[in-house]
Amino acid sequence: MLRIRKAIDFAETLVTNTAMAVLLGAVLWGVLTRYVTARPAVWTTELSGILFTWVVFIGAMAAGRRDQHIRVTLLVDKLPGRLQRIARILADLVVLAFVGYAAWLSYVMMGKGASRMSPVMDIPFSYVYMAPLIGFSLLTVTALLRLVLPDLVPPRDDDAVEVL
Repeated sequence: MLRIRKAIDFAETLVTNTAMAVLLGAVLWGVLTRYVTARPAVWTTELSGILFTWVVFIGAMAAGRRDQHIRVTLLVDKLPGRLQRIARILADLVVLAFVGYAAWLSYVMMGKGASRMSPVMDIPFSYVYMAPLIGFSLLTVTALLRLVLPDLVPPRDDDAVEVL
């Protein structure tokens, strides 16, 4: 299981870092061609939007796996230990239902996007819609594992962020 976790870590790091590097290059090229030359590269705006989508959803997947999404635990922290555990399980069930449904909607959207081409780069929108599908699908797996096999998912560190 550790090999799978390391492979997923490597893949998400590779995808997000590559997308960020190309995104930065595309934005810089777009600015350079717009303000230095008389012929702006119009494809940079479209590519930047596509890559930003990938960075957001793969980053959300990574944060979900590391349990780093923001949460407000003020009320849950005031509950006795057993009720805290029940409240966290209920919250995990709500998250599982949401990300599972979002993964399904992303799948449907990706299927519809296969016939629609992007206006400038002329690539299928299914490549854009693949990012939410991957992100939400792996968030669904993570949420399910957190409920069924909590020892496989990194533990929550509620003290990791200091509250002012």
